[in-house]
Amino acid sequence: MAQIGISFLGYTFKALVFAVLAYAGIICGKKFRDKKDAEKAGVSQKGK
Repeated sequence: MAQIGISFLGYTFKALVFAVLAYAGIICGKKFRDKKDAEKAGVSQKGK
């Protein structure tokens, strides 16, 4: 029975790590996209 609990904790930890990595990827991707869009908007306004 202890092996089942240890295995469950291991899978829970892995799922938590993947969830944190996915969330970090979403946040970093949004920041990168916002920066890229801001740079593009600045270039297009200078051209006017």
